[in-house]
Amino acid sequence: MLTAEETIKHLIELVQLNLEELEAATEIDNLFLHGEKVAYVECLEVLQKWECAVDLGLDYDIEERFPIR
Repeated sequence: MLTAEETIKHLIELVQLNLEELEAATEIDNLFLHGEKVAYVECLEVLQKWECAVDLGLDYDIEERFPIR
């Protein structure tokens, strides 16, 4: 079992990894992939509102790092 903080940390890492993989995708013009990216960015933005988010690495401008085109 994970603590709440461990679970959120894992979720942040997973979403960031998925976004990095989408950035590397050559078919980013695909509407499904674009929608997936938007959803992941929105998830990170919600997680960034958590008071401990900076401590877990969400101390950057999400839309600057993962721009929505």
